[in-house]
Amino acid sequence: MNIIKAIKFTLIFSLILGLAYVIQVKLLEPNITEKDAILIKFSYLFNFAFTYLLLLNIILFQKILKDKLGFVYLGIGMLKFVIFFFLLKSKNMEINKSDFLLFFIPFTLCLGIEIFYVSRILNSLNYNENN
Repeated sequence: MNIIKAIKFTLIFSLILGLAYVIQVKLLEPNITEKDAILIKFSYLFNFAFTYLLLLNIILFQKILKDKLGFVYLGIGMLKFVIFFFLLKSKNMEINKSDFLLFFIPFTLCLGIEIFYVSRILNSLNYNENN
C-alpha cells in the first residue's frame, strides 16, 4: 500500500515541480542571466531532491514514525533551509533581493507540498488510531 502511495506521490510531485520550473523559466526567459539560470536550476534540483527524499521516507515509514512524525518533519525542514544556504555559500553563490524569488518560488512550492502530504498522513494516522 505504501509503495503505491510512493509511486503516486512521485508522479504528482514531479509533474507539479516540472511545470513550475518550465513556467518560471519561460516567464523570465528574456531577462534571465547565466547566474540566474544556474540559481534557478540549483534551487529546483535541491528542493526537489530534498523534498522527494523527505516525503518518500515519511510515506514509507509512517507507521514507525507515527508518534514523532510532526517533530521529525519540523526538524528536517529546518535542516533543509540550513543546508541550502550552506551549499549556496560553498559555491560562492549569493542571493540578492532581486534574485530572492528565484529561490523562494521552488522553496515555497515544495514546502506547500510537504505540508499537504504530511498533514494528510498525520490525519490518516489519527483517524486510524481513533477507529
